[in-house]
Amino acid sequence: MVNQIWAQGNKRSIKYNIKALGMNLGQFSVLQNSQGGRVSIEGVTDVEVKLFFTYQVKYIQKTIHEDGRLVSSHLQTMKNGKVNSDTWLIADTNNYILIQEGDTSLIHDDISYTGSLLYFNEPVHAKFLYKEKSGEKRGVRVIGEHKYALVNDEGKTTHEYTFKDGIMVYAKIKYPLADIHLEYCQ
Repeated sequence: MVNQIWAQGNKRSIKYNIKALGMNLGQFSVLQNSQGGRVSIEGVTDVEVKLFFTYQVKYIQKTIHEDGRLVSSHLQTMKNGKVNSDTWLIADTNNYILIQEGDTSLIHDDISYTGSLLYFNEPVHAKFLYKEKSGEKRGVRVIGEHKYALVNDEGKTTHEYTFKDGIMVYAKIKYPLADIHLEYCQ
């Protein structure tokens, strides 16, 4: 299914409002460009957090998949305009190299479905999803019609996703302090 979508060759974009605790925190926009077997995805999250003080957080992620396999991913987190974290996930011949804050580790697995693909590629046949930032492998479980959950190693749901016509229209990301909601807006 995913490979069929990739072969079409097109550009698509989508935007989400980011909400938590009943407040609108900002927007998340995703651009996917597919040409032949190559898919490049760029996602930008722009959030303003107001607690005891206000700070601006921006996530910039660029991911490339080729012929159904992750080639590279770069995620940079900016806080108040300065780099806060920098993560690379790069395909090697038989492994992936995960570089986080100068530390390097290997992932001995073939990565075909990642978090970046969620927005335009419903995980109909995906059993696992890799989180580009951490290199963590999460199980994908069907929880309803066009609804999926990511589960951690203990089998607990960490994220929930709802799709319409193959496009993600809603996500609930569970965090200890508050759930974050992504709601399709364009």
